[in-house]
Amino acid sequence: MSALRVLAVYSSDDRDRLTDALAAAGCEVQTVETATTALGMIGTASFDCLISEYALPGDDGLALRSAVRQLAPELPFILLTDVDEGELSPSFDTDVDRYVHKNGADTPEQLIAALPSSAGGDGQSPQDISGHEPAPTELQRAIEAAPIGVSLTDPDLADNPLVYVNDTWGEFTGYDTEEMLGRNPRLLQGLGTDSETKERLAAAIANEEPTTVELRNYRKDGTPFWNELTIAPIFDENDEVTHYVGFQIDVTDRREAMELAEERAEKLSQHRQTLRRLLDRIDGLLSDVSGVLIDASDREVIEHQVCEAIAAEPGYTAGWIGRVDGETFTIAASSGCSPPSSIPRAELAAPIREAIAADEPRRCSACADGELTPEMADAEQLLVVPLSYGDRRYGYLGVYATDGDTLDDREQTVIASLGTMIANGIHAAETAQVLTTDQVTELQIDIRDPSVSLSQIADTLGTPVERVGTTRAGEGRHEWYLAAESCTVPTAELESLSFVTDARTVSATDTDRTIAVTVETTTPAGLLADQGAVVTGITATADGAVLTVETPPDRDVRSLLELLGEQYDGVDLRARTQCERHTRQLNEFTAEIDERLTDRQQEALEAAALNGYFEWPRPVDGTEIAETMDITRQTFHQHLRAAQRKLVDAYVDADER
Repeated sequence: MSALRVLAVYSSDDRDRLTDALAAAGCEVQTVETATTALGMIGTASFDCLISEYALPGDDGLALRSAVRQLAPELPFILLTDVDEGELSPSFDTDVDRYVHKNGADTPEQLIAALPSSAGGDGQSPQDISGHEPAPTELQRAIEAAPIGVSLTDPDLADNPLVYVNDTWGEFTGYDTEEMLGRNPRLLQGLGTDSETKERLAAAIANEEPTTVELRNYRKDGTPFWNELTIAPIFDENDEVTHYVGFQIDVTDRREAMELAEERAEKLSQHRQTLRRLLDRIDGLLSDVSGVLIDASDREVIEHQVCEAIAAEPGYTAGWIGRVDGETFTIAASSGCSPPSSIPRAELAAPIREAIAADEPRRCSACADGELTPEMADAEQLLVVPLSYGDRRYGYLGVYATDGDTLDDREQTVIASLGTMIANGIHAAETAQVLTTDQVTELQIDIRDPSVSLSQIADTLGTPVERVGTTRAGEGRHEWYLAAESCTVPTAELESLSFVTDARTVSATDTDRTIAVTVETTTPAGLLADQGAVVTGITATADGAVLTVETPPDRDVRSLLELLGEQYDGVDLRARTQCERHTRQLNEFTAEIDERLTDRQQEALEAAALNGYFEWPRPVDGTEIAETMDITRQTFHQHLRAAQRKLVDAYVDADER
């Protein structure tokens, strides 16, 4: 029995192990790496079995099987793959096709077991084809019509020139047959042809071995294309090389698609690395700033520590926080750079002026003129974001980056959100400061505008009214308690106003009347509350209203008046005095605080106050206080922040009464 002639098509790491196992089983094995080379070998030699991996360079085993079925329908085919048999094509013919699943050490034994029982196929008698052998002219027509380029060179002639090319070869290269015959096919090479690939090709010819390469060739008109070239020696009966056959396939589209995929993969890898660096940097910055906002209760401390956190974060060189005071830009805090304490707005770098004018983030990498440019902080980029809480602006945050690619659109969005978080922290600190200060500025503000909601109520009732209290009614509504003179207008008349959803009389005498009105508005008290101001009293007539407002002593009164002026006509400051904090309804406020706080929250708040936690410089930190309460620092801060939020909420509610 003759040895089984096996053609193995695989390029995996275990090819040597499989080849050795087949040889040990008595097989004559020839190995190739590509489907194109395998098809060329089948056309020039006889084999008893073809073994192919599923994954091949540029192709797959099932595509090779389909091509083999056109050339050798009865040639046994063994597919070696990780794919389950149920996932194979329905056309997989188990009569002449076999399937071996890769499973590590047992793969060689299973592969040998799947081989045909003897040379010549699977034991079935071959069909008699006597009288049907193709004539030389038929073979020539088949080669001429082949969809791949086919060529022959003669090594007995000087420089191994072409002695035959089919029509497809000419179509690929643009050369007429007469132009190429007698010339070496290296004529297709050029400056872009890889020298190592040319050396591999020359070595295979010198060693009389088949090989497959991909090389950059050039058509007659100079157009480059990628050529998958397979060459194999043809031997005569004396084992002398008579010719070299070449099979040429234009794989330009495949190569360009592969290069595009590699380029996209590289860009995706770079994108992932950039995103990872962004996430690491932002995660660290958010953690540091969150810690500042948790621990600090003073605006000045927050601003300085936020700038220090930014300057300390890798990727950033410096940071500052500035405020607009008329036509002057004042630096409130900075770290990593030394800007002037105040700068005329007109002399600021253009992106900063634009951020102030548009009240939106702005970024630049080449701010040639003006103050606070990236060069000031040895940086390549500057990002400016507003510090906004509702309608209030606490200033602008400037962040300098060392890398020109650092502050991209994604990072700009995150830092803009960070600016909002910082503004919220400043607002909470200032609101807490309002709660603890004894001295306030009391303002009497006159609004001569009948559109004030309380003035519309006074107009409907035909009598002046005073708001004496406010409670929440749910779903964003509030219930106002109003004192008015006795009148004959039914309370239900108030429900005709667009902002009133319900109205009822609470009590009435011959001279006085108390009314509860459910409304869907908090203005003007809500407007001022966002600015840290408290409306402690409001009276109204049909023509307008008078507000009594308390603010911290350092609050900019002009900004409050401008805010009201944007909403109403005829806004004037009637009086301004320094006085003690308004104490009306103090018992009610205290009772409400006690009701809202849990025991643990109240304990945390009292422990912080008694230990000087809200003083600056702070004599103790959260860890020390947490130890006295026998809890962790994180748990202490959670209780304290929850208590502060409830305290602020109760205070704002009281402000609206």
